[in-house]
Amino acid sequence: MINIGLYHKYKVTSFIFHPEQGNYSVFTEKGKLLEADKGEVLELHFSSSGISVKSLDQDYGSFKKVRFIGTEPSNSFEIRVPFSKKTRKYEDNLFVNIHNYYNYFQLINNIDLDNYVAGVVESEVGRNPPSEYFKLQSIICRTYALKNIDRHSVEGFSLCHKVHCQAYNGKPKSVLIKEAAIETNGVVIVDSDINLITATFYSNCGGETANSEEVWRSKLYYLRTTKDTFCLKENNAVWTKKISKTSWKSYLKKHHAHDSDLNYECGTEYFQLDREQFYEKDNVKIPFVKIRKDFKLKSAQFNVIPDANYVILKGKGFGHGVGLCQEGAMRMAKLGFSYIDILHFYYEDVHMINLESLAFFKADF
Repeated sequence: MINIGLYHKYKVTSFIFHPEQGNYSVFTEKGKLLEADKGEVLELHFSSSGISVKSLDQDYGSFKKVRFIGTEPSNSFEIRVPFSKKTRKYEDNLFVNIHNYYNYFQLINNIDLDNYVAGVVESEVGRNPPSEYFKLQSIICRTYALKNIDRHSVEGFSLCHKVHCQAYNGKPKSVLIKEAAIETNGVVIVDSDINLITATFYSNCGGETANSEEVWRSKLYYLRTTKDTFCLKENNAVWTKKISKTSWKSYLKKHHAHDSDLNYECGTEYFQLDREQFYEKDNVKIPFVKIRKDFKLKSAQFNVIPDANYVILKGKGFGHGVGLCQEGAMRMAKLGFSYIDILHFYYEDVHMINLESLAFFKADF
């Protein structure tokens, strides 16, 4: 069971709780409050006296914390917050606290790891890829979650629902995704030292993945550049962006201290033969990842082509480019590659291992 912070950074001061599947026992710091089945609708409000709990016909009082604990083999619930038009569904349990420093709720989904993984897979890639890809993404998401399990520990939960932890929008609708998470139960990816790998992924590499040190500081042996022809005809393979020459030249001078007598045409044409780390020309040296961030580009892999009073950035791929190329991996799955083959194509010399085996190898003899 892991704890996922829901509506992280949102100031939730009220919401509606409704059991969707199974039954829930509701506990507070004073003990068991009530039993809630599918017919129950509860409103929770923040007040000066704590967390107010009401049903349609009864006021249960105010408390410091509330716990919704599922009592059946499978349990799920719905949450509706005032600022959202969507009712979201989540599996397993819900913990409601008052934020330590602010006057609003902290909502934590206490959930089985595989149920969480299934929710992440659907949130990250949707329901269209083939089942073999879902198995691969399940293993990657599980590895990523456990590798980063303490990211929000100071806030009282493991991970949040946002993309920087992994996108998580709740209970998945796809049966295939659910089955993939269950079928790969406990399987994670480790390196040669039996440590969980940094299981990075993104949308499209544009034909060539990046070395980890080209994007981040650390050099990891299993995140090496590789040619990838599988993603070249997919949706996010190419992109363009038009920028005025004046803005482009101003950027070069302002951010990188060029001389005022720099030739106006300098830097208006550049071609990456392969994926390169630096934009390097005419005494200019800029990390492509910085240019991507500054101009909010889809990737750091692009050519610069002059066009009258503009420069056209013609780019390839979508994302940082390190690790698994999702669109390439999906294409491989459609072509009949196994999830094991796909994994080893993008992560070099890694191993898949069950969590129980991992605990054995890590045991202090």
